[in-house]
Amino acid sequence: MANSRVITHPMSRRQILKGGAALGLGSAAALSLRPSWANPWGQTNVYSKGVEEGPEVSLAIRRESILIDGKEARPISINGTSPGPMIRLKEGQDAVLRVTNLLDEPTSIHWHGLILPPGMDGVPGVSFPGIAPGETFTYRFPVRQNGTYWYHSHSGLQEQLGHAGPLIIDAAEREPFRYDREHVLLLTDWTFEDPMAVFRNLKTAEGYYNFQERTIADFFADVREEGFAATAEMRGMWAKMRMSSRDIADVTGSTYTYLLNGHSPEENWTALFQAGERVRLRVINGSAMSYFDVRIPGLKMTVVAADGQPVQPVPVDEFRIGVAETYDVLVAPEDDTAYTIFAEAMDRSGYARATLAPREGMAAEIPERRKIADRGMEAMGAHGMEGMDHSGMGGSDMQGMDHSGMNGSDMEGMDHSGMNGSDMEGMDHANMRGMSGEQNRMNANGMLAAGAAQPGSRYDQAGIGIDPEARRMLVYRDLKAFTPWPDRREPERELELHLTGNMERYMWSFDGKKFSEVTGPIHFNKDERLRLILVNDTMMEHPIHLHGMWMELENGQGELIPRKHTLNVKPGERVSALITADAEGSWAFHCHLLYHMDAGMFRVVKVS
Repeated sequence: MANSRVITHPMSRRQILKGGAALGLGSAAALSLRPSWANPWGQTNVYSKGVEEGPEVSLAIRRESILIDGKEARPISINGTSPGPMIRLKEGQDAVLRVTNLLDEPTSIHWHGLILPPGMDGVPGVSFPGIAPGETFTYRFPVRQNGTYWYHSHSGLQEQLGHAGPLIIDAAEREPFRYDREHVLLLTDWTFEDPMAVFRNLKTAEGYYNFQERTIADFFADVREEGFAATAEMRGMWAKMRMSSRDIADVTGSTYTYLLNGHSPEENWTALFQAGERVRLRVINGSAMSYFDVRIPGLKMTVVAADGQPVQPVPVDEFRIGVAETYDVLVAPEDDTAYTIFAEAMDRSGYARATLAPREGMAAEIPERRKIADRGMEAMGAHGMEGMDHSGMGGSDMQGMDHSGMNGSDMEGMDHSGMNGSDMEGMDHANMRGMSGEQNRMNANGMLAAGAAQPGSRYDQAGIGIDPEARRMLVYRDLKAFTPWPDRREPERELELHLTGNMERYMWSFDGKKFSEVTGPIHFNKDERLRLILVNDTMMEHPIHLHGMWMELENGQGELIPRKHTLNVKPGERVSALITADAEGSWAFHCHLLYHMDAGMFRVVKVS
């Protein structure tokens, strides 16, 4: 195949012995036949859009005509493909990534989840000036980690136009699990509409893309099940908030085509295996707005990494992956048959699909689609709220924001360049809520022990639309690091931020302030240990991403709490993470739902 490569990872002991026996050799001789990183089966279609091997890589970004789902489209391409090629680096290398902008507007690349110098992080106006049309910018940084990550534009709404791709970093030493073959599965959502038109539609009517509203038949079904009074009360509550209980996703399959490695469900991209192999699937949610529930009917999956970091193995039947998260799973198909890789959108308006099979051209049955769920009282908050006021955002309407800060975008509103460098003094004390009364009651210091789960967290729940009795779902409580984080200090202080929004006007914020309304950055003291508490006062999920530093999710696993770069915060939920502020400089901190970020749910963290 044109896009195939030899992957160089250790064989399982079973495969080594099996191969040696086939050659008529003993196990000791078999062990000396090939290096520990050799792959026993040779080539494999790891990823269908090409591979760029490091440590030196050149990337050209342009707009061109490409078929998507059989129709002509004009996405942003990277080296001629959309989504872009897989970039493959190795831990311990010094990466040199030359990015040439052949667009007629500024662009950028952010290396999502990588720990690197702030000037190489790729957020225009925060950490670098952006890449002007015709320019080449060279990213240089030491590769200090391994695992499954991805890259994407941080300029305007370019990410929605296909400006994204996988980033895989091979470990310098053996990983704590073994596999024989791997595939990268990049999930994205594509619309043939102009992304700015999508944004305007959301601001005109927040339910613009929701074609799954409740009907009169649903009302009478609820009356039969719950009674008229309870049904009327619930309907009245949602009407008062000017929301629908079926506002699960802002942008849905009514405009989105859900893609896996750039292929639509009908195109049925195939990942190959041989019966008896252990296969690693690196699953990346590179979509702009879509959560997915991923399963492979007939195969148990074992989760072995989250956000690029190894976790202790968790056998599951399905997992929910928030926008910008990554999960690595192992599967071991024993039969010479095909399996469907099924990634259903959380709002059930569509799905992405591929096939895991021993030969090209095979297909398996597509699972029965689940019905859209209704948000219930859990969305009102697990921390004692009797209802949520979404009108607290204040400020004037806005037409999105320009992350490029380069005056080359059609988008009115934000320019991050005003938040850069030494002029960002002090901090916005509106974001420093301190400790809640709930926490103060917990002990004399008003602080939880490090690693304990926050009151109000729902780490044992996968989220809306999931029946926990139907199959074994991954939940955040399951994630347990292999080794403790080196910094074992208790947090010195707590910083509480509220995730806020106004659905009717489609504005999103932290602590009721859009990015355009804040007066300075959130301040972290260099090398301090702090607890970040996120309280979701909205009725929507938010995947919150911190650049430059890890967030250690306090999910009740004590010293083995997992490290993540993106945290999914469910409606009404309270989530906490420990942070070691060891990355001096200015860093982006935002919701990774693209249109939420552009509508104001963005801040800058300054470490000094």
